[in-house]
Amino acid sequence: MQLEDKLNICLRALESRYPDHVVDINQDILAIADESSMGWSASELIIYLEQSTTLDSMARLVIDPQCSEIYLIELSESVPALLIHCRGKMPEHEHHAQGTHP
Repeated sequence: MQLEDKLNICLRALESRYPDHVVDINQDILAIADESSMGWSASELIIYLEQSTTLDSMARLVIDPQCSEIYLIELSESVPALLIHCRGKMPEHEHHAQGTHP
């Protein structure tokens, strides 16, 4: 899954598709004051960031077998701002989706 849109939309897509996820904030990219950077849900981040312009920033959500991350495009396209730990349904591995095994 890959989505490029405002951070608000990416977080809402994450919340809808992977409701049991946990999000860690990369403090080097997105510094937050007086809060833990680990263990957030998308809905918690949306509420926390509502008072800032960060939710309007362009973002890229990537969830595949190799990575689960959100990049804030204006800040860094190579280092993720948010690291996602999806619990529950994950994208199928390529071999499973094709019905073959390595």
